[in-house]
Amino acid sequence: MGVTDPAHVGTSARLTTRPWQAALIAGLLAIVVAAPSIRNGFVADDQWVVANRQVLEQPPSVGAVLKEPYWPASFGGVMWRPAVISSFALDYRVSTSPHWFHAINVLWAVVATALFTLLACDLAGPVVGLITGLLFAVHPVHVEAVANVVGRAEMMAAAGYAAAHLCAVRAERKPAYLAGVAAGAAFAIMSKEIAVTLPAAVLLVLWARRADLRLAWRAVGAATVPIVAYFIIQGLVGIRTLYAGGLAVGLEHVGFFARAWAMVRLSLDWWRLFLFPAHLSADYSPGELTVSTGLTIWHLLGLLIWLGAGVVAWRTRRTIPGIAIGLAWMVITISPVANIVFPTEFLIAERTLYLASFGIVLALACAVSAIRSPRLRISVVAALVAAGAARSIARIPAWHDDETHYQALKHEAPRSYRTLWLNGKDEFAAGHWGSGEQLLRQAIAFAPSLAGPRYDLGTFYMRAKLWQPAIRQLQAAVAVDSAFEPARDALRQALQAAGDTARTR
Repeated sequence: MGVTDPAHVGTSARLTTRPWQAALIAGLLAIVVAAPSIRNGFVADDQWVVANRQVLEQPPSVGAVLKEPYWPASFGGVMWRPAVISSFALDYRVSTSPHWFHAINVLWAVVATALFTLLACDLAGPVVGLITGLLFAVHPVHVEAVANVVGRAEMMAAAGYAAAHLCAVRAERKPAYLAGVAAGAAFAIMSKEIAVTLPAAVLLVLWARRADLRLAWRAVGAATVPIVAYFIIQGLVGIRTLYAGGLAVGLEHVGFFARAWAMVRLSLDWWRLFLFPAHLSADYSPGELTVSTGLTIWHLLGLLIWLGAGVVAWRTRRTIPGIAIGLAWMVITISPVANIVFPTEFLIAERTLYLASFGIVLALACAVSAIRSPRLRISVVAALVAAGAARSIARIPAWHDDETHYQALKHEAPRSYRTLWLNGKDEFAAGHWGSGEQLLRQAIAFAPSLAGPRYDLGTFYMRAKLWQPAIRQLQAAVAVDSAFEPARDALRQALQAAGDTARTR
């Protein structure tokens, strides 16, 4: 029995929904949900990656844009995403308004949703495909990718990823589609490095469809070649760093197995965001999250959930294989941001779950389609779509501007070291030195290996002419980041002001 057999999806064989109709309906819903984001401005990372970036506004040449790193030189000039950078440069040819950039983001949300709907139709039939597309279009975890301009990287990579799979499936009948697999892979990897998992996902899908083994490996090869070429070219253009901000705070100096164990606990938030995304946040950092390599009840709960997911996948691999495929897809596509094989700069970020969420909504759609009562099935889908759309639309304004985003951050992640750090600086700026000092010390306690909060506290001490406390904080800042020149300069000034000329040399 194949993965698209009607027996797997209840009444799908008796319904006449066609794949293109399912894709159209899901795409239209994606427009409705994402359209309010057009009112947003440039927020957070947009300010450094997109806004007022001369090489994008007035590019000297096409080659200069293609060689431009994703992060500007002031942020280390790291990461190479030529497809996304080129799309921003093209946007500037039309308008400098952030509303135009957001309108293009809405378009990419529609494209990705439609392509994933078609892929779900290929995997489990048009009814499951339609339900998958509807759930994908409204999933609240996508808001950060859609409503923030830099989130375009997630959607472009996902679109290329889905297109490569669609071509891989069609290559079963026409091998010429293997060229489409390669093109989709190239576009995806040039949009974001998360596409490195594409060959494994292609193998999963073709294995699930029981495709000819030789064809499956040819498709895997077609997906692999552009990805390997990307990393070779990346080195040739002189951009070698895969992440911009160093290791995630809380995971520094932690080995492979300890990281994996710490992420077992943190993965509970992945499941919550996939299945119960009522609470959303732009920040998941120490203070708000606890990084632990010990044995806690939360680790045991995490293990239990992963084991349960494995059992569900195994038990449904023949009866409702779409569930097993979806869960396996999630494991494959979340691996680059799981801080296990590839350590990253963050513990959890909602926008990085965009690609992996397809696996979850596919599994949910297959489970819902197995409900025997048509009325109950429709009611469940309607309730899920309505709840997802309402939460997504309500969340979009949090990304309207920097001040709104900051206020949302204080509400959503009040204990995060980032929030405490920013609040502390605000308190100092307002003349509330006591509370400012307390907040910065709390931030330092949650992120002791980070130089920034120590540097800021040290400079505030310098303004108050509290030289010895300033020296202690600045020395600690230099100790954790010897390359942080502002801390070195401030330390020399503090030592000189304190009369300690011996240590200023």
